[in-house]
Order: sequence, then C-alpha cells, then structure tokens
Amino acid sequence: MRFPPGKLPEIIDAYEREGRYFAAIRLARAGDDRIFELSISATSHAALRRVFQTRPFDQMPGLSRRYFFVPSYSKRDDPERCVGWIRIEQGKDGRSVEVKMPETLIANLLWLYEMKTLESAKHLHSRPSAEK
Repeated sequence: MRFPPGKLPEIIDAYEREGRYFAAIRLARAGDDRIFELSISATSHAALRRVFQTRPFDQMPGLSRRYFFVPSYSKRDDPERCVGWIRIEQGKDGRSVEVKMPETLIANLLWLYEMKTLESAKHLHSRPSAEK
C-alpha cells in the first residue's frame, strides 16, 4: 500500500488540448477529493506519457494501474532531466519506479503533496473526484 495512505498525489492523465499540455492530478485533503488540471511543458507531458507506458507487472485483464507521485527526487545539472519516483499500483501489487522528469514537474507535484488543505489550489481548474 501507499505510504502515507491517501496523501500521495495521483497522476490520472497527461494530455494535449489546443496546442497546450496538461496533467490531471487527483488530490484528497481534509475530506475534500478533487482532480486538478495543471498546465505543464511538452517535456513534462512526454515524461508522464512514459510513466503511463511503464509496465512493472504482468498484464492482468481487468486490472487497471494507478500512478502516484512519491516525494523523493534528485536534481541534476540539467533541470529538464531530474529524477523523480512514481509508485505504480495494479490490484494489490505496488512498485516504485525511477523516472526522468523536469524539475518544474517535480516542484508542482511536491507543492500538491505538501498541501494540508486544498485551499491554496483553489485558483486551479478542478472538478470533484468520482472516487471517495
């Protein structure tokens, strides 16, 4: 299981719309559960697309994978090639993998992780999460 339970930002999707890139991130705090839309760079989009293509488990029909940002990272001389950790869960199995991603993406995910309430993210476009 994730540690700490319910605190890790869940990366739902990365997509392009009208020539811009976005990430959908689910975050639950203090009884509020929302999916936020973050504007991201093309490099961040490519990094998240690589995350979604990672297959650390055997393919099991009917089991979907979930992706969580783990607040562990290392900086590099090139801010576009830092290393962050993503926890991938499929059913009851979970594994953390190292992923090259831009420092700006790591900083945004850390900001979400460190929130005590969702109040400081109210300026972002969001919607209620269907999962409670």
